[in-house]
Order: sequence, then structure tokens, then C-alpha cells
Amino acid sequence: MSGAFVYVGTTAIKPGKLEETRKHLAELVDFVETNEPRMIAFHLFLDEEGSKLTIVQVHPDSASMEFHMQVNAKHFATAFDFLGAALSEQYYGAMSDGLATQLAKWDDPAVPVTRMAVHEGGFTRTNVR
Repeated sequence: MSGAFVYVGTTAIKPGKLEETRKHLAELVDFVETNEPRMIAFHLFLDEEGSKLTIVQVHPDSASMEFHMQVNAKHFATAFDFLGAALSEQYYGAMSDGLATQLAKWDDPAVPVTRMAVHEGGFTRTNVR
């Protein structure tokens, strides 16, 4: 599979767990930046109330997202100590069978999922100031 792959996921933060969430996210950002050189962009956003977290990831391809899932298993295992239910997930770009299998482990029928597999066009700028 080739072509850009983008993930956008929003999750609830458990009440009273915002500071723990921030600490964990800072560690996660450092880990991803150090250990995932193919990741193009990795951004975390909180709503103003500190009750929701959205993660935006831009990968060069599905294999990069698959690698992300593998190397971050340790972080995923403890994330639900402070994160609540997933609220939505969005996948943009062609997905490998291996990634689809990994993601199926996390499927929750109550969570809205958007899959847009066909990358019709676009571009990515890097090092723009």
C-alpha cells in the first residue's frame, strides 16, 4: 500500500484525570518523535473543558500506522487508566490487511468510524515556516 494515511481519533478523558493525561501525552509525544522517524505529523488537541482528546496522525502510508500500533502497545495498555470511551475515529487512505487486523482488536460498535480509503489527490509541505 502506498499513499498518505491519516488517523483522527477523539476520546473522552475521565473526570479528574486531566493532569495525568497531560503527563502521559507528553511522554507519548517524546516516544513517538524518538522512535517513529517515518511519522510525518503527530498532534494532540484538548477541548477547552479538558474533557476530550483528539489525536491527529499523518503517516506516509498504512505501514507507518501499523508500525505505530506495534511500538506503542505499552502506552495503549495504560491509556485507559485516564482515558474514557472513544468518541469517534477517522481513517483516511488505503489500509493494509495487517493494519485492519490490528485495528479490529479495538473496534467498538458504539463508536462512529469513518473510512475514506481513496486518496484522490493532495500534497504535504514540510519544513515550512
